[in-house]
Amino acid sequence: MTYTLTSLNTSRLGMQKMLKLFKDIIVRFIGVILFAFIPGMAVGAPTVGWFWGGVNGVLTVAASIVVFFGVQLAWAATITHDDVEKGFRAAVAKTASDNEDVAAAVKTAQDEEINWDDFGDLTDLDGLDEE
Repeated sequence: MTYTLTSLNTSRLGMQKMLKLFKDIIVRFIGVILFAFIPGMAVGAPTVGWFWGGVNGVLTVAASIVVFFGVQLAWAATITHDDVEKGFRAAVAKTASDNEDVAAAVKTAQDEEINWDDFGDLTDLDGLDEE
């Protein structure tokens, strides 16, 4: 998909494409909240409290996404669906370089197959239902 915000007209098709682009941004930003709040909460808890630490973590990641979009607009004067994907992936990669838990989650998300050995011996869970 290579439609842009500047090339969309007000026709029904253009409006649908624009709404799809905004929906993609919102869904990806929910992902940012999910992966950035807890590490920010852990770092910020001793100084500003757990809630504001989490907000700070999310806003730090969001700032790198906004910078990416700003550079893209300055460079090409458009934002495509691919640019949205690249911006959010760049933010995840930057966070993964600083946080080993996020890096492990990215590696797991890239795997096409779940390695059940990572979960240890699951046969011990059979006895939990009987208790």
